[in-house]
Amino acid sequence: MPRERTSGQSFVLGAWRVDPARGVLSREGLETRLVPKLMDLLRLFAASPGRVIGKDEIVASVWEGRAIGDDTLAAAISRLRTALGETKGERYIETLPKRGYRLLVGAAESALQEPRASEVDDLVRRGREAAHIPLAPSLAQARVYFERALALDAKRADAHAGLAEVMLAQLVAGQDAPAMLVSAAKAAAQAAVGLDENLAPAWSVLGVLTLLADRDFAAADTALLRAIALDPELAVAHQNRAFALCAIGRFVEAEREARRAVELAPHALAMRSVLLQTLLLARRYAPAVAEAKRAIALSAQGAFEAWAAKGWAHHFLGEDDEAVAAFAEHLKAFGSDAATIARITTTYRDGGFEACAAAAADLFEAQRVLFVPRPLDVAMLRAFAGDAERAFASLNVAAERGDPVLLVAQYLPHLDRLRNDPRFAALLERVRPVR
Repeated sequence: MPRERTSGQSFVLGAWRVDPARGVLSREGLETRLVPKLMDLLRLFAASPGRVIGKDEIVASVWEGRAIGDDTLAAAISRLRTALGETKGERYIETLPKRGYRLLVGAAESALQEPRASEVDDLVRRGREAAHIPLAPSLAQARVYFERALALDAKRADAHAGLAEVMLAQLVAGQDAPAMLVSAAKAAAQAAVGLDENLAPAWSVLGVLTLLADRDFAAADTALLRAIALDPELAVAHQNRAFALCAIGRFVEAEREARRAVELAPHALAMRSVLLQTLLLARRYAPAVAEAKRAIALSAQGAFEAWAAKGWAHHFLGEDDEAVAAFAEHLKAFGSDAATIARITTTYRDGGFEACAAAAADLFEAQRVLFVPRPLDVAMLRAFAGDAERAFASLNVAAERGDPVLLVAQYLPHLDRLRNDPRFAALLERVRPVR
């Protein structure tokens, strides 16, 4: 078995399935956990079945060249043999005095075996179910399901596409290290279209990831239009194209695509959220209020983004009482207690919208239990509070984290108060506008 195939993928060794990522051996439904050093040792043997491996090579690979005694190595080999069941009469590792050790299981036995299609299908299904819940724990679990599916069958295009979609969702939610996440997600999407050039969801996610990674609208739109041509009723492809069109200020077309996505998936709040953001970017505030009401009617508790969009639209229309009432519902949907919400509304009555925005920004930055605040959201509130210094500080954090919404920063009405500041133009160049 080539060494690289045992670096992170699951593989079969005799009667065992080895999962290096989880650090376990499994057979007949039972699992045995290995400490990292023993797993490294097993992977070294599995990479070269039948070859004698001397002590120096083992120490260099597993112990990174650090000096160890013969007793330490012998003890590690003994523990590995026990884990593999050699005490029950099975033999996996042979000792050759003064030469080293070798794995007795033949190359054909230790090669990756074809996984059961039903097992992979189940993992992909579970991944998609978990990915539908846009919360950090659910997205993390979805990613685990897709990665396990690919460990069993690296040629599953739908699993690659699902993994790309989950990593994109994590990026949008502000999770993980963005530079790594964008490149890894794009690679997964490229793998998916490489394996199945007719898989519409793969082209869809590749399109938006191309936009984020390369800031190349033409290349992104080519992929998105390919997805729509393959499956005109794929709602997420229209949703993704709406975002891409917003990034270059083509709001009429963006709204058309966003409305098509809602038409195809009328009960999906994610589709309605993109339509709401498109309407706000286009400064069509009255239609945004109407669409927010429709989203809230579907799920008042789950439509926290709709409550926020409704609040901003009311504010831009000069209806601050209605705006603050909507923001209060937004906080309630996130789980804020009645006392916290009352403080925010009292601050508005006593000090006006600017004071309310400042208090909300303070609240967002102070807590990490109910939700993790997006720096861009905090920046918007600081801008409305008239606190340019702290607004730009939050924008810089958003830029460092690669917040994808910054692709439309030049159009956001929430940042109008900052536009005449030289730092705003510098920020736009820093986030690399889409061309």
